[in-house]
Amino acid sequence: MKRVECLYFCFLLLVVISFGLYIRFDDIKFWNSNRELFFYKNSPIYSEYDSYYFARLALDIKEGKFKPGSIDHYRVFPDNSSQAKLDEKDKFYIKYTVSGNLISIIWAYLSNWFNISLEKLTWYLVPLLAILVAIPLFIYLKNLDYPYAGLTGGLIAISAPMYISRTDLMRLDHDILNLAFPIFIAYTFYKFFKISDRIKKYTWIIIGSLFLILYQLWYGHPNLNFVLLFMFLFRYFWDKRLKWTKEDLIYVILLILPQIWYVYIGPVHLYKQVKTLVFNIKSPTAAEILFKDFPNIFMSISELQKLKFEEVIGSVIFSYPLGILGLIGAFFLFLFNLRNTIFLLPFFVIGLLSFFSGARFAMYLAPFIGIGIGYLIYLFFNKIMPYLTLFKETEKQKVIIHFIETLFLILIMWIQKPVLGFNSYPKVFSPLVKDMDYIKIHTPENSAIWTWWDYGYAFQLYSRRTTFHDGGSQGSPKTYFIARSFTIPDPREAWYITSFISNFGLTGIAEKLKKGISAKELVEMVKEGKYAKEIKTPVYWVFTMDLFGKFAWIHYFGSYNFDTKEGKFGRIIAPAQCKILTENFIECDNGRLSIDLNSGIITDSNGISTINYFYFKTQEKFIQKKFFEKGYIIEVVRGKEGGQVFIIDPDVFKTLFNQMYILRNYDPKYFELILDDFPYMVIYKVKEKIW
Repeated sequence: MKRVECLYFCFLLLVVISFGLYIRFDDIKFWNSNRELFFYKNSPIYSEYDSYYFARLALDIKEGKFKPGSIDHYRVFPDNSSQAKLDEKDKFYIKYTVSGNLISIIWAYLSNWFNISLEKLTWYLVPLLAILVAIPLFIYLKNLDYPYAGLTGGLIAISAPMYISRTDLMRLDHDILNLAFPIFIAYTFYKFFKISDRIKKYTWIIIGSLFLILYQLWYGHPNLNFVLLFMFLFRYFWDKRLKWTKEDLIYVILLILPQIWYVYIGPVHLYKQVKTLVFNIKSPTAAEILFKDFPNIFMSISELQKLKFEEVIGSVIFSYPLGILGLIGAFFLFLFNLRNTIFLLPFFVIGLLSFFSGARFAMYLAPFIGIGIGYLIYLFFNKIMPYLTLFKETEKQKVIIHFIETLFLILIMWIQKPVLGFNSYPKVFSPLVKDMDYIKIHTPENSAIWTWWDYGYAFQLYSRRTTFHDGGSQGSPKTYFIARSFTIPDPREAWYITSFISNFGLTGIAEKLKKGISAKELVEMVKEGKYAKEIKTPVYWVFTMDLFGKFAWIHYFGSYNFDTKEGKFGRIIAPAQCKILTENFIECDNGRLSIDLNSGIITDSNGISTINYFYFKTQEKFIQKKFFEKGYIIEVVRGKEGGQVFIIDPDVFKTLFNQMYILRNYDPKYFELILDDFPYMVIYKVKEKIW
């Protein structure tokens, strides 16, 4: 009977894994139906911003540029030199490191060994690695005699909307193993304490120690490794008190000594994270204190936003009642099995942070809600039902329990079925990749790209050019200055800003602020050209089509008032599916919005609005028409692939973003148009000097 049960559980685990693979590879149909946008030169494009970073590091490794401890010259220009630092503790430059970048190293070597592109490797390998968490979770819980808890935990873990969104097709990122690593390490600890055979104890402690190192190299978060080690030692003291033998010391040394090179900073990192994430007490660095008067860029990042309680549950499972039951069941599991599950407890706590801190922690909650559901079912059928004496035959009871718990697994698959409607897609579409490739071919190798931070990693990968900021360095005053350059109407001031940042960078900003100059005064001095110098490195302003939707925040930061500590959102609305029905009547969004160029009226679901000015732009002509003294600006711009309608706030019209990107209206004294591939990308070379 045990053999049959074992085979049956293996079959169910295979079903769970197959379900996880199916909901990921199901995206292939969607990708193939959009090949012209999702593939470039027959290779799929990455589906997440950080993926471009890890892919770029892998490419650097393949090309021999990745040297641990050396400065990464693709990032944070012009602060990518050894002189770029505030003091010996606060450095602005970024170095190549192995810790936290094992994923890039693995990808680079696998790509070389099997002669397969990094993109194709990601296409096949990410879904396979993302579902691995179900295996150690099932084995762990089965060892605790809760096999169905392990199965439901794995099922919900790999199908949770938040986990799907962080491990979907073409998403090359840490998250594909960020659940599997700690759960497997916790399992090795459990096995160490469970068995008494000396050889097996040595085997499990060595395996645990090895995977701790791999986990650090993979994720680079010593605080997480520290809590795993702490829980191991806590269990040791729980079992042994102070009655340790020499062999006990050997076990602990085998586990901890290989981790000394990094784990010593774990407690400090843990302390800082607990203060920040749990108690919202922040300990700013010297650089953050110095730059504190500049706007906080992180307020615009969605994954750092808090979710409501029901939204957290919804990001794990589509049934709110089952989500609540799973949460309750998880608490019961730890309450009644703390000695054997204590190694998992810190990661359950991390999952609970999703109720108080950022949404990203919900993926850590997913396996525990699944385990909790399975554990409650176990309690009901194995602890409560026997008291009702409904089943006097043990074998019959087992069969019924297997049947009912299997039905629950099927029910959860049906509940999680809506994830099939979640489609991943590239963060950079192929026309943009083509233009990024154009930059690599048509600009000097030492060029620097001046654009918004979201595509920073992508430019580093596809253009192989350095950027001023990116997704890991957007929190500095450089982001404010870039936002200001796009928001102001004066090209001279924009050139002054570009010159200042290109020549001084964060190091220069810090030096000025340390002399007692306020952030507001510094901006005024830059505006007046006090720090204007010849731009020795070729700098290219690059506008990309994603910035239409992001311009509201760009305008907010660029218009930031240092006295009121606020900016002003500037909207650019680009309605979809616009059709010119008659010469003077435009209909958009399937009839939900209309623009009457006879009366100067915009009509939508919110009512009617007036038009101030209407502009019509083609490569050959530029037409202007005035309607009312106040109202929106309407711009109809024809590019290479049809036209685009823009509804713009009056304050936005004069911004360089609108003038240089949408209208391609620029001052040749300061800029030279290099590429006009509107709306995908428009590139200007900044003049080296203006005098």
